[in-house]
Amino acid sequence: MDATGRINDLIEITERLASLLKKENKALNDKDANEATRYLDEKSNLSRIYETRIKGMADNPSALAEVAPELREKLRELGKTVNEMIQENAHLLKITIEANRRVVEMVAAAVKTQQPGPGIYSAKGTADKNDVHSAPRNLALSLDRSL
Repeated sequence: MDATGRINDLIEITERLASLLKKENKALNDKDANEATRYLDEKSNLSRIYETRIKGMADNPSALAEVAPELREKLRELGKTVNEMIQENAHLLKITIEANRRVVEMVAAAVKTQQPGPGIYSAKGTADKNDVHSAPRNLALSLDRSL
């Protein structure tokens, strides 16, 4: 594939990635985790392809000289847009992860407070959760040795 074909291919991949990031960022802003997770696999694949193609271009910068200036400028602008969207995406994901961590901690704390303590019989012989004092030390015992 010639340089112009590679640039056109990269422009298409970049546009698809930008569209996908826009959808995922909207879902994250709307706090719609189900919608946001729908894009994970495709985002991972497109990001990997995008990174590989960009690296390939960086390895051979002279090939860009063969491409029309309009295409180079379009790719440059798309690249800036995608980089901004990636930064926003990372920020939104960080916020979402932190919010989910806090919810899990709150649920765990609530569950811990709802766990009953050990059952102890009170001096009255009842297993009252509100009166969990141990039996008095001077308790009288009697044994039936008539067996």
